[in-house]
Amino acid sequence: MELLKKLWKDPVWSKVIATGIIALIVAVATYILNLWPDILSLIKLTWGFITSSTSTPNWLLTIMAIPCFLFVMAILSSLKGKKNQTSSFTDYVKDNFEGLSWGWRYHGQQITNLHCLCPKCQYQIIPRAEHDYQKGGFVYIYACEECGYKVSPVAIENHEFEQKIELKIQKKLRTGEWIEALNA
Repeated sequence: MELLKKLWKDPVWSKVIATGIIALIVAVATYILNLWPDILSLIKLTWGFITSSTSTPNWLLTIMAIPCFLFVMAILSSLKGKKNQTSSFTDYVKDNFEGLSWGWRYHGQQITNLHCLCPKCQYQIIPRAEHDYQKGGFVYIYACEECGYKVSPVAIENHEFEQKIELKIQKKLRTGEWIEALNA
């Protein structure tokens, strides 16, 4: 039972299993409703049409119709693609927080490769730890080495600060605010 639950959660296997179940239901329904003779007669009629001849053999007309059908399907598909161009959350890979630009990637739904950039010149900023003699601890300085831009010193550990930024990203993903940030 655990294996079935695991397979059902997998996006590919769930579709394979669902297709198998639907095929089984259709096969049983056609048998119970006695539709097989009608299906066989339809196949025979189709085969008779393909093999019969007019001034141009029907099998040749069928072969010539295939590229036309594919061409129409390609046009319809491209038109449908233009209508349904919606943004995915995976398109949301940069935003501004705490006076800095941040970029990241996704691995599945997990945020990875979170990095800080200068909002003015997009140079990557590496935080520098400095001792804070007044408070007796460290502060982290986020300063751009390229253009000199800097924000107020951050009094929490760098990994905690990045975790705070990641939480802000996740909040925007949950609330839908990421769409506004994507369009900005």
